[in-house]
Amino acid sequence: MNSQEKPQISKQQWRILISLMLGVFMGALDISIVAPAIPIIAKNLSMTQRQIPWIITLYILVYVISTPLMSALSDRYGRKRIFLFNVATFGAGSLWAAFSGGFGLLLAGRGIQALGAGGLFPIATTVIGENIPQQKRGMALGFVGLVWGVAGILGPPLGGWLTQWLGWEAIFFLNIPIAAILLFYAGRALPHDTGVHEHPLDVLGMMLLGSGLASLAYGLNQLHSKDFLRSIVSTNVWPWLAAAVILLVAFARAEQRPRAPIISLRLFVKRQLNIGLYLGFAGGITEAGLVFLPFFAMRTLNIGVGSAGTLMLALALTLFIFTEPMGMLIDKTGVRLVLLIGTFFTGLGAFLLVNAYSVWEFIGFQVVLGIGLSALLGAPVRYVVLSETNDKERASAQGVVSLAGSFGLMTGTALTGAFLASNPNGLHGFREIFWMVALVAAVGFLLSFGLKSKNLVGETNHRRTNSYEEINETT
Repeated sequence: MNSQEKPQISKQQWRILISLMLGVFMGALDISIVAPAIPIIAKNLSMTQRQIPWIITLYILVYVISTPLMSALSDRYGRKRIFLFNVATFGAGSLWAAFSGGFGLLLAGRGIQALGAGGLFPIATTVIGENIPQQKRGMALGFVGLVWGVAGILGPPLGGWLTQWLGWEAIFFLNIPIAAILLFYAGRALPHDTGVHEHPLDVLGMMLLGSGLASLAYGLNQLHSKDFLRSIVSTNVWPWLAAAVILLVAFARAEQRPRAPIISLRLFVKRQLNIGLYLGFAGGITEAGLVFLPFFAMRTLNIGVGSAGTLMLALALTLFIFTEPMGMLIDKTGVRLVLLIGTFFTGLGAFLLVNAYSVWEFIGFQVVLGIGLSALLGAPVRYVVLSETNDKERASAQGVVSLAGSFGLMTGTALTGAFLASNPNGLHGFREIFWMVALVAAVGFLLSFGLKSKNLVGETNHRRTNSYEEINETT
């Protein structure tokens, strides 16, 4: 190939990308598709107001733990093998949840689902970094971010329709054929590979991380927004938050010892990565707010589950239109401009939604928010990670950025449960959710000025003229 020609994505690489996109779509869909069914599930299973968010929070908690675990396993046993294991586990968890007849059994099924879903996104982005030409990674990551965002927004209307016509169990049965198709297609499309090391798994780190995050989620869920100071010193909150701090500090100390830690602490010395991790956290907080947006619309507009879910199509369409162009814009301008756009419009959209009272306001403000999310979710943050890490760090770093997003989603979901439980009969709890999103986005906007202004694809420009094979050898 002429050294001046830009590398193109081959047919085989497109097959790899399609299989990765389908896996990410399946995992992302299940985070939000459950939301419209929650009132029906809660009624059928006689759940309390504070138990309701645990249908989402438990999923996210296990997802958070699974993300670095599956990244570490892919380093040891190969990307393809663990990706297919994730798909099969997710399908098994969906089947369990569909047949569950009680709250505890449903949570168990959700946990099995999340165990499988946790590795889908980080492994997908790592495979892209290893198999897609460097100059095309922004576009490829844009496609992955697109399916993540669209799946997350299409989930509510699809969940509403399935629940209304077939019952809430249908939202879990839907995953079975998707998982079966993906196992067949990805099994043929993904390249065979081996692990990059044979270090033992960091079992102690996983236990400390999981128990610390579980304590944090429970403590946040028990807060009372109307009497915050009194609630934070209550025995339902402070012991759990104190335990979370102790366990997470112990986790940080433990991670300095293993040869293959579940999270490499040396990644946190890089300023660019730290900014990217916060922005991933901000994206997770925003997604937590979106899970409850249909409820907000139902209460404000006095509409049904199906209509509220359908209203979310405005956000889905905006993401569909803008996400891929934002990914391509990264290749031309770098991530700083894209993330400034993303954080600004995300914060503005959340601020406007606080004061939404009509159908047209909900639609218009969702468009503003969707423009922001198209430039915040997925590709931009992961592009920073791909550009700031080497081959040995890449999977671990992708796991960390997924962990940051999942941690934001878990934190946001736990806090939304507290907001809603503190305001059971009014709209103020929903407005508190979007005030939270606006504040987190505003901080992200300021931090984005600290990103590099130009492309982060390699510190040396000569890589741009290398062939695809040369690029793979030098990245």
